[in-house]
Amino acid sequence: MQSAFLQNRRAPARALYILGECGLLSVPMVAGRSWGTVSATIFFKGYFQEEQRMIDGGVGDGMEHVRVLADEIGKRNTGSEGERRAAEYMCGQLKGWGLEGVGTESFQAKGWDFECCSVEAGEMGTVDALPIEYSGSTPEEGIEGELAVCESTGDVGMVEVRDKILLVNDGIPAAEALLEGGAAGLIVASSSRSRAWHLIYGPEQPLAGKLPMVTVGFGDAVELLKRGVGRLRLKVQTTIGEVTGLNVVGTLPGRSERRLNVSGHYDSVVSGPAAADNATGAACALEVVHALSRQELEAAVDVAIFSAEEIGLYGAEAYVQGREELLGKTELGVYFDGQGDFLGRNNIHALGQEGLAEMVRQVSRSIDYQVDVRHHFTGLDQVFLSAHGVPTLWFQRGPQLTWHTPADVVGDVSPQAMRRSIGAAVEILRQVDARPGCFPGGIPDEQARRIEEYLAGGVPVW
Repeated sequence: MQSAFLQNRRAPARALYILGECGLLSVPMVAGRSWGTVSATIFFKGYFQEEQRMIDGGVGDGMEHVRVLADEIGKRNTGSEGERRAAEYMCGQLKGWGLEGVGTESFQAKGWDFECCSVEAGEMGTVDALPIEYSGSTPEEGIEGELAVCESTGDVGMVEVRDKILLVNDGIPAAEALLEGGAAGLIVASSSRSRAWHLIYGPEQPLAGKLPMVTVGFGDAVELLKRGVGRLRLKVQTTIGEVTGLNVVGTLPGRSERRLNVSGHYDSVVSGPAAADNATGAACALEVVHALSRQELEAAVDVAIFSAEEIGLYGAEAYVQGREELLGKTELGVYFDGQGDFLGRNNIHALGQEGLAEMVRQVSRSIDYQVDVRHHFTGLDQVFLSAHGVPTLWFQRGPQLTWHTPADVVGDVSPQAMRRSIGAAVEILRQVDARPGCFPGGIPDEQARRIEEYLAGGVPVW
């Protein structure tokens, strides 16, 4: 499904290409300082190869945005100075590209941060650890206790946990078993995690703020057992409280009342620098809007770069408030979270009718964008738009093995992968702008039911 521009551009070139294949045409070329000729076959083969790269070549890779957000600013958790600096930077970019109504919109959220986190294991030394979101604090000197091990969260009731530090594989046990059992602290490991990470755990969850909770890498957990470590000292200090978050918004004017939406989130986990999750997503959203700002579009393009995704989607929930009429005119939303892996797989998760997913597959094939288009429910920021009837596409690239860790750095972000995803999003939005009704609108009943269930309790939600 080619754009009219590509179709018109291709026709005369294809005719000349065919002549060249038949040996009926040659094209003068410069070789060094002397003139020569080369078969039009070769010339136009190069032309078509270049055409295949046109979508990629017509957009930026967003890496400068990633460097500013992740390297220069770094930690951008909601309510922090880093969040404010990042919002200011993105507003400056959007204003420079001619968007209107650029600014920040504030909202309230329950945030958290940590001052220290350590696990000391006797002769083994200090084990790398990170607090689980909204972990409770130990006394300043930490707590010492016997190590107890559960290989499954369901086994906690079979183990004596009173005054012990519990090591659990893959998950957080039921709060009742830990709190009533009198556990002193919790350590979580996962076979899918080689490093300690910030495990997501909401502020309204029953252990939040009540129990010191950390993660360690799987290899370190195994080493604790191999060395027969019997006692640990756990130290973690956290701060939990109300914070003010900032969404970044703006609009690229169009020539009609039709609307499109481009979004991502820019907040980080509290240890930063959060390059792939999600400086890349914010950068992709920015570069999509930048590319579209150089086009003449029928539809206006609203941009929203959310904060507070990492702590429960507060920013997206705040954004949709009072925008019911605008969202009713929005034909498609494109959302970015998690991009840039050097080796991985592109995924587009479609909330909308199957015809939307098929349109995306066709456009992706036409520009050689290798991607799995998945037509299913997924819960992140974009769900708030879809709750108002807006079909949405979540652009995601995996496996993101370092997300929610301090190892999520700019050096592991591929400019080529970034450019491909940005280019694909731009072409999909161009198609939708140029061809109203190119996919059926609305949200199917089953997805609508899942969305309603997902948002039933309000924020925080994941």
